[in-house]
Amino acid sequence: MAAGLREETLLPGYLFYGEEEYLAEEFLGELQAFLAASSGGDVRLARMSLDETDWPDIIDAARTAPFLFEPWRAIVVRVPERKPASERPAARDGGEGPAPRHLGPAGQKLLREYFADPPSRTVLVVIRAGKVRRDDALVRFFASLPKAAFSAVEMKRLKEKDLMRRADERARALGKTLSEGAKRRLFELVGQDLRLTVNEVDKLAVFAGEKKGIDEEDVDEATAGQRAFEPYALDDALVAADFAAGAAVLNDLLAEGERPEQIVGRLAGFFRNVLTAKAWLAEKSRTRDEVFQAFFPYISKSWSDLYGRKFRGFFGVVEGLAPAELNALLAKLRQLDWTIKNTSAKDCDYRALFEAFLRELCLAREKKAVTPP
Repeated sequence: MAAGLREETLLPGYLFYGEEEYLAEEFLGELQAFLAASSGGDVRLARMSLDETDWPDIIDAARTAPFLFEPWRAIVVRVPERKPASERPAARDGGEGPAPRHLGPAGQKLLREYFADPPSRTVLVVIRAGKVRRDDALVRFFASLPKAAFSAVEMKRLKEKDLMRRADERARALGKTLSEGAKRRLFELVGQDLRLTVNEVDKLAVFAGEKKGIDEEDVDEATAGQRAFEPYALDDALVAADFAAGAAVLNDLLAEGERPEQIVGRLAGFFRNVLTAKAWLAEKSRTRDEVFQAFFPYISKSWSDLYGRKFRGFFGVVEGLAPAELNALLAKLRQLDWTIKNTSAKDCDYRALFEAFLRELCLAREKKAVTPP
């Protein structure tokens, strides 16, 4: 039976909202295991999306008695992440006037009636992943439902201490231990992502074999060349203006099947952070420490060597590139993007194009002129 869940305390409904979606997935895994154990058989999770299904159909499914051999009914409803206003569809349940996206007045009425007298042995779990504020209209509606029948749970990104604790717990469950150096290196590579943290601890446990302790060297060896970590390697090379290291990462990405357009997106993301940091500093809306933490929340000040090295490198780019140099590089990046999109693959040497752009960045960091596009 899954730890922490009991039939007498299990609620008819839950909302999970926020960025750390893995927390909802953990709950669903525990819920399915608990329901299966309590009923002595398999329990299927019925998954629906509000892109494809309306609230009347969902409520009808929830009110339908479980099949003969399925004493429990569990329904998972996913709320699509928010799109730009021009792409948003009209309300699907016939509601009019101001209302949460995907939940008009008709849907709200149905849900209030349902949770006023919910059927027994039925659990409805709603997931709203992504950046969601507590005052989001959909969150406020679900939070207003009776507490005896419904619970709204915020899925916050875990802080450094909690991520370390979860990594330790996972390692111990697999018969391993993580050194402090291993955890520092792991979080430097993975970032503030619980799913990646758990997955990488699993891989490290296999990599370590019979060895009980996992150290920093194991992390470096096990993750060397893994695509999941190459964005950080690319950022490091861009920050250091290291042409050889940057070219090696770009070549690896191409060799592994990364589309050139995706690599342009990675480069654009790097410069977007630089531009945002420049704007925040110019506006004096954030200190340098606050700016750094916004982009690297997984790097703790307690890791003084790593924090200092990353801090100096990042602001070396932010404060080292003059506006004219940054504009010239962005023009080069736009030109690179246009060339890739308007040239057939057989006629385009992507490696040469990316290395040429990387060379321009290195020239700019060395205070040499960037050639006009």
